[in-house]
Amino acid sequence: MELITKLGIDPTLLIAQVVNFLVLLFILKTLLYKPLLNLFDKRKKMIEKSVEDTKRIEERLVTLEEERKTILSDASKEAMAVIDVAKKEAEKERDEALQKAKKEISTLAERYRDQLASEKVAMIAEIKAEMAELIVASSQRIIEKEFSDADQKRLMSAVNKELESVKQ
Repeated sequence: MELITKLGIDPTLLIAQVVNFLVLLFILKTLLYKPLLNLFDKRKKMIEKSVEDTKRIEERLVTLEEERKTILSDASKEAMAVIDVAKKEAEKERDEALQKAKKEISTLAERYRDQLASEKVAMIAEIKAEMAELIVASSQRIIEKEFSDADQKRLMSAVNKELESVKQ
């Protein structure tokens, strides 16, 4: 202790300063240091949570983007399939309409051919009848001028028989 007194240090004052320092250290530790450490811990946890949340959000965004691409791809494929089906149905309906139109045209053409054939037969029959009448009339005139009454009657009956067979 002599050394301490020779250096000009008062041991009671030194002890009092050490006690004061320890009290101050205790007060600072309990009132200031622990709340600051708690605050720093809370802030660190909050930052870590934010980082984790950011990572989860980024992962979710990546997942959502992949789902969106998958959904768009599926929708595109479905749309193409629907378009293909619609094209095939439209082509089928067009072919059916074309076949129906061809059938109707064929039916109309056949009906008109039949009508023309019947009109042709009727016209030929009418022409034959008129020709027969003209032949009879001209024959009568010729016969009247050149043959006797008995010859005229015989020729007229023969011509009439012949005409009747032609008309049938």
